[in-house]
Amino acid sequence: MRTVGARMATGGGRGEGGDEQAAVMRAPSGRPRQFDEEQVLDQLVALFWRKGVSQTSMADLVAATGVHKPSLYRTFGSKDELVVLVLRRYLAERRALLGGIVDRARGGVQGVHDFLDHFESEVVDDSARDGCLMLVASSEFNGTLPGWEGFAAEYGDLFRELLRPLIARVGGRAAVEPAVVDQRTEVLVMAIFGIQTAVRAGADAATSHASFAALHAMVDTWV
Repeated sequence: MRTVGARMATGGGRGEGGDEQAAVMRAPSGRPRQFDEEQVLDQLVALFWRKGVSQTSMADLVAATGVHKPSLYRTFGSKDELVVLVLRRYLAERRALLGGIVDRARGGVQGVHDFLDHFESEVVDDSARDGCLMLVASSEFNGTLPGWEGFAAEYGDLFRELLRPLIARVGGRAAVEPAVVDQRTEVLVMAIFGIQTAVRAGADAATSHASFAALHAMVDTWV
């Protein structure tokens, strides 16, 4: 457990609790609340992922974490600031996970198949039926948040950064034109995002499998 001290925040959180938060900020802080900040952030990742950001109230945050509003405000700031913290945490986790998959991927076209196989196993898992948190938040806020404008674009760039080297190796010893690599990368990124969005909307495992099978067939034409 770690002691979380008071951190002053500016502004209200996404239209909710602005006046209440200001009152909390003006009130004496008293003794710092003892709780595990990292555990709270993990709980909030799961909550936002399940419910969506705009549908999550401060009461939901308190119920999920067991931390009272004053402590949440003093520790994380406004709801906007808290959302940015949660999304940055999720993005860092995704970068580490996907980077490991790329590092372990085989050479040539099989490396792209390995990447797609991972995603198929992920999206059909019951724990991933809520889709992708970054895409959920992007659809709610049109890809921008106060304090992190363009967060959705940054997520897309992460996928492009990871996939581009795999796709560039598809040709084996024959070099693939950079423009072709970029086009293929863009197709795969948008297709993966589309499947994740469809899963969030209720697509079943059979539908997801058919979509990934189509992507595998397309990748085989690149050889």
